[in-house]
Amino acid sequence: MQGLLIANADQGARNQLAALFTADDVQVTTTDSVVNALEGIINRTVQVVVVGGEFDEMHIGKLIPLLKKCNPYLSIILVSDELPVNLLRRIRKEGIFYHALNPAADEGRAEIYQAVHCAFKTYKARRNAPNITRTKEVGMRNAKTFLTSLVLMLITVAPALAADTNTTYTSGILVLAFVGLCALLVIAQLLPALKSLFGMTKDAAKKSSRSNYSEAASGKKH
Repeated sequence: MQGLLIANADQGARNQLAALFTADDVQVTTTDSVVNALEGIINRTVQVVVVGGEFDEMHIGKLIPLLKKCNPYLSIILVSDELPVNLLRRIRKEGIFYHALNPAADEGRAEIYQAVHCAFKTYKARRNAPNITRTKEVGMRNAKTFLTSLVLMLITVAPALAADTNTTYTSGILVLAFVGLCALLVIAQLLPALKSLFGMTKDAAKKSSRSNYSEAASGKKH
């Protein structure tokens, strides 16, 4: 079941918004403070949060990043009449889903109702979609690890290459094993690229051979 958290210091406003979802398959939780419902956000039983009321600039500026850390997929709908432009830009960068004005009539509450259902769909799409950003971060981290290993290998090997050739090499077997391990790491990183290059070259050669054969066959017919 979908979980909705409505946080507002005004109990009347909470009840009015909660009444919109009585006929829907939505588990609605109302509270006067988001902090009191952090457990549901962390456990992912709450997917959409509607935060309303009067906010202190510092309070709301810290609250949005906190909620996103508890659940990065969380859809946050902020309901407030007036916010400083700089604050609004900052919390949008933090990843709020929608900003609505305090509903003064049924039309305003209908807007929030539609925003909540769109937020549920967005949450589901984020959870099911492959996390491209995380994949890129892992790739960058692996690349940094590889480069660090390569630099360490070069630092280790450079003194040996610069040593006097008349001096007998007396380093222990552990140093040789480390250098050999670094070399294996480099080779392991290069093998997939070489394999892909070989495959591309092979495919290109096959296409070229087929093209030449077709041209020769058409020439014989003429």
